[in-house]
Amino acid sequence: MSAVIAHLRSRREAHLEQLAAYLRLPSISTLNLGLKEAADHLAGLMREAGVEARILPTKGHPVVYGEAGGPAGAPVLLVYGHYDVQPAEMAEGWASPPFEPQVREGRLYARGAGDNKGQHFAQLKAVEAFKATGTPLPVTVKFLIEGEEEMGSTHLREFVVANRDLLKADIACSSDGSLHPSRRPTLALGCRGLLYVELIAQGAGKDLHSGSYGGAVESPFWRLMRAVQALRGPDGRVRVPGFYGAVRPLGRADREALAGIPDPASELRAALGEGAERIGEAATFYARTQTEPNLNICGFQGGYSGEGMKTVIPGAVRAKVDFRLVVDQDPHKLFEDVRAFLAREGFGDIEVRKLATFEPSKTPADHPLIQKVIRAIGWEGQKPVVYPNFGGSVPDTVFTKDLGVPSVWLPLANADSNSHAPDENLRLDVFHMGCE
Repeated sequence: MSAVIAHLRSRREAHLEQLAAYLRLPSISTLNLGLKEAADHLAGLMREAGVEARILPTKGHPVVYGEAGGPAGAPVLLVYGHYDVQPAEMAEGWASPPFEPQVREGRLYARGAGDNKGQHFAQLKAVEAFKATGTPLPVTVKFLIEGEEEMGSTHLREFVVANRDLLKADIACSSDGSLHPSRRPTLALGCRGLLYVELIAQGAGKDLHSGSYGGAVESPFWRLMRAVQALRGPDGRVRVPGFYGAVRPLGRADREALAGIPDPASELRAALGEGAERIGEAATFYARTQTEPNLNICGFQGGYSGEGMKTVIPGAVRAKVDFRLVVDQDPHKLFEDVRAFLAREGFGDIEVRKLATFEPSKTPADHPLIQKVIRAIGWEGQKPVVYPNFGGSVPDTVFTKDLGVPSVWLPLANADSNSHAPDENLRLDVFHMGCE
C-alpha cells in the first residue's frame, strides 16, 4: 500500500489537471447538453487508468461501465456515480465561470467539482494507482457511472434490472454527498424516499381585476392554502391516515450511530444564521433529518409577486410540496392516500399531480460488511461518522432491492461544497484524501 500512496502523492498536480479537464465539460442532463462528450471523456479516463470501459445505452443518457479485475474469487465492489451535473450560470452569483475551473485558497471551484465528478474521479485514481504500481487490487471493482442522476435517475432501474449479471457484486459503494462538517470520515447507510407533488386550485381560468371582482370572486389562493394546511396538523405531524403506519422504530445500531454523530451546531450556525437556533441537539437534528418522515412546502406559484404592484385575482394557483419518507413507506401508495384524503376533507376540486418519486432504502448498520467498511475507512486515527441515512433521496434501491446487496455511501466532498449552488467547490485536501 505504501507504493500506492506514494504514487498518488507524486501525481497530485497531474490529477488536478485531469479533473479540471473533466469539469470543463458541461454535461447538463436536464438540458441534454454535453452528455455524449462527457461519457466519452470518462470512458477515456477509465482506459488510461487500466480499467476496461464501455459506454452502454439506455433509453436516455448512456451509462459508462468500467471493470478492474481482482484476484480469482475476490469480493466484487460496485462503485456508483454520475457524470451529469446541475445547470449553472454566472448570473446566479458565481465568482468565476462555472465551467472554467479555478483554484482559489485551496479549493477547486467548478460545477460538478463535488457533485459528483470530483468524487468518482478520486475513486478512479485510486484504482489507477494500484494498476500503475503493479499492486494487486484486493477486490474486483466495477464502475457504474450514469448520466441522469440530476433528473431523477430516470432509466437507472431499468438498466440495472436488464444488466443484473454484469453488475453482480457483493457490496455497492457510492461516493456522493458531503462529509460531516467535522471532516471526519463519513458513511451513510441509505436514504429517505421522496414523493413530490403539485397541487392546483382553479379560479376563473384567467386573471381578474381585484377591484372589479374582489368580494364576488375568491382568490384560489385561499382554497389552495386551506388544502395544503389540511395535510399537516399544528403539532407538525402529517394528517394523511396511515402515513406513520409503516415507520419502524429505530434499532439499537442506528440509535448508537445517531448518538455518535458530532454536534453540528457551530457549523450550522455559521451556515444558517438565526435559523440554526432551532436545530436542537445533534442526535435530535440527525434523527429528524435522516430517520423520520416529514412534509415540506417548497413554494407557491400564481398571481403577481414581481416588483411594484398589480391588483389581480389569479386564474389558477399552484403549490409544490415534498414528502420525505423512511424505509417501508411507499411513495406511490402515499400519492393515492393524499388524493383520497384531500377529497374526504372537501378538497376534491384540488388537482394533485405526481412529479417525482424515490423509494426509501436502508442497509442495517450491524451488517457484517458494513462493519468491515467502518473499520477500514478511518484516516489519521479518526473514528468514522455513521449516518443511518442520507436525509435526501438517491437511487439506493437499485442496489439494495434490485441487486440485493448491501449499500454504503462514502462522501468525498467537503460539507461546504455548495452542491447545486453557486461556487460549487472541492477542497484540495479532501480530494487528495479521497484518492488515498
